[in-house]
Amino acid sequence: MASTETTTHTVAQFDDLQDGQMKQVSVAGLDILLVRVDGKYHAMGAHCVHYGAPLVKGVLTGNHLICPWHHAVYDVTTGDHIEPPGRNCLTSFSITINGQDVDLTVTRGASEHRMPDFCKANKDDLREIGIVGAGAAASMAAETLRKEGFTGKITLLTYEDDFPYDRPNISKEYMAGEADPEWMPLRSPQFYADNEISIVFGRRVTNVDLRTREVTFDDDERRTFDMLLLATGGTPRTLPVPGADGKNVFLLRTMHDADQILERLADIRDTRRVVIIGSSFIGMEVASSLRHRDVEVTVVSTDKVPFEKNLGPRVGRFLFNLHQQHGVEFHLDASVERIESSDNGTATTTTVLADGTRLESDLVIVGIGVRPATDFIQGTTLNKDGSLTVDASMKLTDPACPNVWAAGDIATFPHPQTGQPIRVEHWRLANQHGKIAGCNMAGNSKTYQEVPFFWTRHHGTTLKYVGHTQQWDNITFDGSPESGDFVAYYIKDGRVLAACGTRSHALTQIHAQFHRGEFPQPPIHPTSEDSAQL
Repeated sequence: MASTETTTHTVAQFDDLQDGQMKQVSVAGLDILLVRVDGKYHAMGAHCVHYGAPLVKGVLTGNHLICPWHHAVYDVTTGDHIEPPGRNCLTSFSITINGQDVDLTVTRGASEHRMPDFCKANKDDLREIGIVGAGAAASMAAETLRKEGFTGKITLLTYEDDFPYDRPNISKEYMAGEADPEWMPLRSPQFYADNEISIVFGRRVTNVDLRTREVTFDDDERRTFDMLLLATGGTPRTLPVPGADGKNVFLLRTMHDADQILERLADIRDTRRVVIIGSSFIGMEVASSLRHRDVEVTVVSTDKVPFEKNLGPRVGRFLFNLHQQHGVEFHLDASVERIESSDNGTATTTTVLADGTRLESDLVIVGIGVRPATDFIQGTTLNKDGSLTVDASMKLTDPACPNVWAAGDIATFPHPQTGQPIRVEHWRLANQHGKIAGCNMAGNSKTYQEVPFFWTRHHGTTLKYVGHTQQWDNITFDGSPESGDFVAYYIKDGRVLAACGTRSHALTQIHAQFHRGEFPQPPIHPTSEDSAQL
């Protein structure tokens, strides 16, 4: 039984904070955040539920608080978790004003975080929701369904053997050896049991008929669901050259993929050498992580400047220089002709470039992007990129496919500010999509009005990107990429649609502006500009 013993502590004077200000205090062994909004004090756990960031360094906008590290959003009046990452809520503590004293009441045994409230399944509710996938969008949707009152059956279908886990860390901390396997799951197995969320492991879906919501497995078993959510994510692109299917050539999408790579490296006693084909975010994050393990890394890319298409040439050169400074070698504007494997006792692999250059390594990792995992979908017309078109509720717009939703990498959805159709391959956004889909599948109307955000980490430097645009007229800089201290503003038709850079607090403030539905203003005195994207 939970303790009911409480203690009360004076933690501030009423005039210590003005509206919109925050202060962290220590009470009864707990770190607690005090916030004043509209003349009223609120108190909650002081650290983000995701990675433990100090929320006092975040940005408050209205009654929403944006985490300074990875931009989770909380309601400071309740402690509720509003936007990912993270899954739990902040514990909210009772505040009483006695004259000028701000008194806070703490229950014995309280903690900074609390589990959200979930409803229980009802055996008389015969509805069943099928969720194809078990990644960020899928698992968030399942949790949200229980939070939003859905009492029917929930079944996740996955070809993997792992419970939903923190996929971005595969190429970051996990590959670098800074995260243990036990740290990766988003929830414990007991969580899914307690909330009656079924997961079917190790079953590959070979066909989905969206008109009937019938799912076919690789053993020809078929199941039909009352509602269906497609959250299948991306499939890594393979390299279309001879030898790309060799045993020492790896793709990286799952924890199993990462484990195979790390096991192969662990078998090598001498100098370890890896060739990474592609300068995608995954490929370059892996380059950084392997250098942390003192592995020799060579990157081969058809790009002239890494990330130029996504971030512009100057930001791309900043990241390129950062990698070079940490010992990563590059062959840019280069293509692979073939991969040769040897079993002469050394098990070396040779990547042969079109210009005849031969790169010997112990293994090759292909990171040339992903495509929507939708090849098995029937009953509707896919977009040219393989995605499915959904409305702002994540429901398919095709009227011939009733009660079907899609979320994450495979969903083309309306930009919350411009209304233009966009598709975004970000893990945090997949979580957002899952939450929106779960609300609507439970019968509670909610549309996507959130802000896309992602972060990438290279050799100890974090680059953050907030908003979204695939095209821009120019990029205006506050600071300079050459110095490593900057914010880049991506401007289209006179409006800032996205920003990225290394100034963490500035990016959080920009996020707050987008969160309020505003277009951020570029710097009054920009340092320089990139020319328009071609």
